[in-house]
Amino acid sequence: MHNKIVTLALATAPSLALAHPGHGGMGLFHHAADLLPWVVAIAVAAIGWWCLSKR
Repeated sequence: MHNKIVTLALATAPSLALAHPGHGGMGLFHHAADLLPWVVAIAVAAIGWWCLSKR
């Protein structure tokens, strides 16, 4: 579990930089509102596939 936390922290490290001009958001996550529906859809599909494969 510790390795997963470290990996997640390192993966989000680039988000500490400021966004490009014209945005008020921070780093890579200033487009999160645009990507959120896709992330949720993929997560739901992956969880559904995982649950079905456990049968």
